[in-house]
Amino acid sequence: MTLRTKALVIIGVTLLCMAGLTYATSRFTFMRGLEEIEERHTTQNVEQVLGAFSYLISDLEVNTADWAARDDTYAFIEDGNDEYIQSNLTDGIFITLRLNLMLFVHSSGQIVFGKAFDLENEEEMPIPQDLLGQLSGDSPLLSQAGTQNFTSGIIILKQGPVLITSQPILTSEDKGPARGTLIFARYLDSEMLNDLSQLGFFPITMRPVNNLAYPDFKEALSSLSPERPIFVKPMNTQYISGYTLLKDIYGKPALMLRVDVPRDTYRLGQLATSYYILSILGVGALVAAIAMFVVQKQVLSRFTTLIQGINHIATSGDTSARIRLGGRDELNLVAGTVNGMLAALQQSEGELREREEHYRLLADNATDVIFTMDMNLRFTYISPSIMQLTGFTADEAAVQTLEEALTPASLEIATQAFAEEAAIEDTPQRDISRMWTLELELRCKDGSVVWVEAKMTYLRDPDNQAVGILGAARDIAERKQAAQRLQLEYEHEKDLRQQLEEEMQKRIEFTRALVHELKTPITPVLAATELLLGEVKEERLMRLVQSIDRSASNLNQRIGELLDLAKGETGMLELELEPVDLVLLLQEIGSEMIPVASHNKQSLSLELPSSLPTVSADKDRLRQVVLNLLSNALKFTPAGGEITLKAKEDGANLVVEIQDTGHGISKEDQERLFQPYYRRVSDRERLSGLGLGLALAKQLVELHGGKIWMKSEKGKGSTFSFSLPLDTTSQKEG
Repeated sequence: MTLRTKALVIIGVTLLCMAGLTYATSRFTFMRGLEEIEERHTTQNVEQVLGAFSYLISDLEVNTADWAARDDTYAFIEDGNDEYIQSNLTDGIFITLRLNLMLFVHSSGQIVFGKAFDLENEEEMPIPQDLLGQLSGDSPLLSQAGTQNFTSGIIILKQGPVLITSQPILTSEDKGPARGTLIFARYLDSEMLNDLSQLGFFPITMRPVNNLAYPDFKEALSSLSPERPIFVKPMNTQYISGYTLLKDIYGKPALMLRVDVPRDTYRLGQLATSYYILSILGVGALVAAIAMFVVQKQVLSRFTTLIQGINHIATSGDTSARIRLGGRDELNLVAGTVNGMLAALQQSEGELREREEHYRLLADNATDVIFTMDMNLRFTYISPSIMQLTGFTADEAAVQTLEEALTPASLEIATQAFAEEAAIEDTPQRDISRMWTLELELRCKDGSVVWVEAKMTYLRDPDNQAVGILGAARDIAERKQAAQRLQLEYEHEKDLRQQLEEEMQKRIEFTRALVHELKTPITPVLAATELLLGEVKEERLMRLVQSIDRSASNLNQRIGELLDLAKGETGMLELELEPVDLVLLLQEIGSEMIPVASHNKQSLSLELPSSLPTVSADKDRLRQVVLNLLSNALKFTPAGGEITLKAKEDGANLVVEIQDTGHGISKEDQERLFQPYYRRVSDRERLSGLGLGLALAKQLVELHGGKIWMKSEKGKGSTFSFSLPLDTTSQKEG
């Protein structure tokens, strides 16, 4: 073989190897991406079918609600008149509404009218007996007395799965009380599945959970969970299937749904190669070695330094020592936390010493009455301060018996306490350092009485045998009076608190009910518009559907703001705190809002430092505050105006400012700007909204421990600012 041939062979083999390796590497990477896209696409198609399924249920709910809230239905459920049946409950109604069943159930449980209809043969058929068996007194299908509950979903009958919805029968003005329940049902048959398949453009299969004949359904059922509601599995080289579980109205698993999606993407990349896998393994090993080196250098060695510092402080007991680590990572935060704990311990030790000195001075200057008694309960000593308490001199008080010194009620208490202590003293398990406290009434020289608190213990000889009693008595007349006043104030405060809690509970229940009533009709609207956005092709209809979607989303946002505001006012709004890089967050928000400003023919500029200390905050709520303030600035700044987003460190706080060149705000409006539902008169006709944005922003900032304020002057624009406190660790690191 000539050198030329050898060179050609070597070059050819090298090129072939390089081409093969490049092909295999590219193809494997592409295959992984296609598999992920295929799984996401399948999941989206399952969600689309679920949306269509929800639309069918919503359509059934709308029809049921329309029939249930009619005056003639409200009258029919009571008198069962034939005119209503002949006018409204004909076969044509079942065909028009695509219904298989109508049931009019009186609130007493009696079925006023019921009819089942075969849509395929267009003839009446018997009402399923197993459905009637589910209409017990506590059935979720029946409206309970005095309520207006409704139910919709799936039930499983012997004839097959059924879409069913029930509504309370009310007047045309949706007023009660409910006289009964209207139930509409539609069999989930092959025709309906075909309709769902046409909506989703993919074959749909549905099986009852109690009769899963195919192994793939059983495998999917075991793989589904609340965290993984959709299971995706390739069936073969032609189809990939998505599974999900549908529950019945009782919350129990009812149906397994399978959507079969053609594997077009899989057929684009079904050849794989081991070369790229080996290269990935090699790169992985190299990366692992580098990562291990970096971890050893940047983490483990510094962690060892941290442990050594803690052990040194624990051994020496020196709380003034501090641990020092470089960097701005989590280990440095841990070191800062430990240093904060040491500072707190050091401060506590100083406070403890101050308290000890304070108590010593109090003891030296105490005015309590000190006394001693023998074992026969006769006074052997009383300090001179007794005269200030009772008017008796020390000598006069010392010769008194207990009967003379105490009122009858207090004498009985003291005698019983001395007897109990004497009994304890005779037991081997006695505590020789024990002390007992009594509240007693002393007789005064002028005939009045005074309350004292007497603390007593036994005097003991070297053998720890009791030889007398040592006590100290303190005037507690003011405390008794204060206790009585406190009890009265407590009872008053208790009544006020109960009234406040009742009012708060009423408000919470009203807010929840309001949000529920608003969320219930808007949810199917959002689902329907999402489905329509994927189906409508005509541009005019597409603009109409997009308008509906924007309006529904705007309403949903207003409902969320209303709920957040109510939670904040009742103390139920909670934050999920985490370390937040404020500069990065503001840059992200600015990038999102710059196109909006450009569309409005405005300019949005960011004046941010290169870095700021990390703050502990709820990132989503912080984003909500900044977006609200920026949106207001864009809304109230005319075309050609400028908006500036700034951030800076100010002492123990981080301050964010949004400055605009709008028309400014009057002093009268500034005083009420952060109040809920307040909007300026000039904005009420021109702009939408509930006036909750600034009030909610104020609540969120204050929940973070910060403050929000604004400065404005008519004709010179406005500046809205808020602050976030830096924690102790961040300040020390700085």
